[in-house]
Amino acid sequence: MRKFILSAVIGTSFLATGCAMTPKFSHLSNDAKAATYNAELGANYLAVGNLENAQTKLQRALQQDSNNALANNTYGKLLAALDDPSGAEKAFLKSIRIDAKRAEYRNNYGIFLCDQKRTAEAVSQFSEASKNKFYNTPWFALDNAGVCAMDAGQYAEAERFLRDALRANANFAPAMLHMAELKLKTGDAVLADAYYSRFLGLSRQTPQSLMVGVNIRRELGDESAAKQYGRTLVSAYPQSQQARIYLASQ
Repeated sequence: MRKFILSAVIGTSFLATGCAMTPKFSHLSNDAKAATYNAELGANYLAVGNLENAQTKLQRALQQDSNNALANNTYGKLLAALDDPSGAEKAFLKSIRIDAKRAEYRNNYGIFLCDQKRTAEAVSQFSEASKNKFYNTPWFALDNAGVCAMDAGQYAEAERFLRDALRANANFAPAMLHMAELKLKTGDAVLADAYYSRFLGLSRQTPQSLMVGVNIRRELGDESAAKQYGRTLVSAYPQSQQARIYLASQ
């Protein structure tokens, strides 16, 4: 599964990809405060793959306050991970109804929709999130829209969103890498390499980016450089899906 740019609160430090969502506690009842606290814990557990504890905390949060938007949105992500798309969608939609101004909730729902191959609906959610005036990092949602469109073979639409992401933040490394991928898919390896070089100036390598490097160098006929990227990929990330794909291509 492709890794999208998430917007999620992680524990009490509010480590987020996208703008932070800091709940205000002063006006909440004791149950509402407890629900928010358990929702944060559930999000933290989910982020590290501890689904059992995440489920316990999120279900407790929803028992304490069934209208806690964070608990519902995070529970949607949990149910998606547990292969319950119907339940996940209900939770995502409820979180958006409760707090329609929270762009991160639409972004997370869009990721779910894209994973379900519902590209048009996903792109609509990402686009709506990016237009939210309260969203401090709209390039996250724009990049996700581009990735979703690209994976569906909608290359012109993908380029439009990725360019919008880079206009919003010219130094956003993921969008630079995704433009490199897109240009490779559309047969322009030279331009793909230019975007890739700009990405390398902004970010460290990941399994995904190393595989893109392999594919670009192969397309340009530079097998030696392709093998160097491949060796780095297998050495640094031996358990990654990209390493397995690379080894299978040899």
